[in-house]
Amino acid sequence: MRRTAIFPGLASIALFASAASLAAEPTLVGIWFSPFQPDEDGVMSLIEFRADGTFREEFRKCNGGDFVGYQTESGTWSVEGDTEHLVADKINGDPAMAASDYKITLLTDNERRIRLDPQGLVFVGHRVRAFEFPDCASGI
Repeated sequence: MRRTAIFPGLASIALFASAASLAAEPTLVGIWFSPFQPDEDGVMSLIEFRADGTFREEFRKCNGGDFVGYQTESGTWSVEGDTEHLVADKINGDPAMAASDYKITLLTDNERRIRLDPQGLVFVGHRVRAFEFPDCASGI
C-alpha cells in the first residue's frame, strides 16, 4: 500500500492562512461615519477610535439642507466582550464626564452596529478613510 505525504509547504500555507484569519478579526480602530442618529433627526456623526484607547467624535445637525448645529466629544474607549464602553471627558472642549455602554450587534471591516439599552436605539456606522463630513443633504 502506498502512503501519500503532505508537502511541508502546503502544511505551512494552511497554518499561515489559519493564523491570518484569526488576526484579521474586525476592529473598531479607525473612522466611522453614521448618516443619522436614531434619537435625533438630521444629525450625522463621525467617530475615530484610536489604537491607544482614545476617541474623538463630532456631530453635525442639518435642517432643510443647511448646517445648524455642531458638537464634539473626546475621551477613552474600550471593548469588553460584546460591550463598547465610551467615556467622554470633554464635550465641546469643556471638561465633562459622560459614560455610555453599547452592545455591539455587528462589527465587520466596513460596518458597525451598536445598541443603546434599555432604550433599544440602534446606531449604524460605516468605515470611512477620512474624518470629513458630507454636505447636508437637501431636505434633511
